[in-house]
Amino acid sequence: MTIRHAWLQKHATPVASDGEFHWYPPSDAAPELVERSRGVTPPAVLWELAPGRVVWAQAFAATAPTDARRYVGFVVSIIEGDGTAAELLHRLVAPPAQPWGASQTATIADADAGIATIAAPVARALLDGGTAPVGDPTAPDLPQLVASLEGLVPERVAMTSRRGMFTAGAAIAPIDRVADLMLRAWNGDERALAGWRLLAELAQVQERGLDGVELDGDRAIGAALSDDERQLIGDARDFVRVLHLWGRGRLDHSPAAASLAARLSDALASHVLASYLAGDDGRAPVASARWYALLPAARRLTLLTTAIARAPSLSEVIHA
Repeated sequence: MTIRHAWLQKHATPVASDGEFHWYPPSDAAPELVERSRGVTPPAVLWELAPGRVVWAQAFAATAPTDARRYVGFVVSIIEGDGTAAELLHRLVAPPAQPWGASQTATIADADAGIATIAAPVARALLDGGTAPVGDPTAPDLPQLVASLEGLVPERVAMTSRRGMFTAGAAIAPIDRVADLMLRAWNGDERALAGWRLLAELAQVQERGLDGVELDGDRAIGAALSDDERQLIGDARDFVRVLHLWGRGRLDHSPAAASLAARLSDALASHVLASYLAGDDGRAPVASARWYALLPAARRLTLLTTAIARAPSLSEVIHA
């Protein structure tokens, strides 16, 4: 692993003293960061996360000694090496957000002891890229906090390149059930962590984004059925009733009958996920499928084994 730092500033460095903007030392991230820096108001961090490479660019405001004008500069840290973005970012000790020169006589302990905060918008930014407030973007512990949250990002997302900006201020969180679930899991809520794992598994097996997974069990069962199957059943919102009729063979002549076990097991998983979201333990939906639907033993076994095959974390709650 290598960590490189570079400064974009007007203050003098060993390579320039005429008051013009310049990089010290030269950086391969320069053109892209200059383009992204337009309109950035310090304090802020421009970031990019990808497997094997992390860019962490802190914006600072300073007064140029040559013309006494205020300008916005950057301290850029680039971490490259084998490992996930979370592993690389965890190793970062960022220089203080100030021009080179001043940074050489400062220590990390001298930096403002602002407290970084992690809220649902930060989780959303890591999932999709974008801007999120973090309290103090120059807080020394921010890279490690973000790294610990990034460690929860599903592999399919973590293998992509994402970029965004962290700004000052407190979060005004919109309703975002996925990001909120991720944050609750990060905060140590065991049921939220179980739900987060299940959500990632469903997104993987269904080949969808996290936001494309159905979080409402009642809607999931309706969406699981084809038009022909809904006509045969009538009210498709009653999960137990749908399972019961499937178990009695009412849907065996559906053109899509071969995939019904997988679709119904995903509907069961969505019910369990909804239980986790509500702070429950997920056992009630499993009990409904196991006992209340009155499934024949063979169908019950097919449903539960298929559910575990598609979402392995369900094994714990199914065998509880």
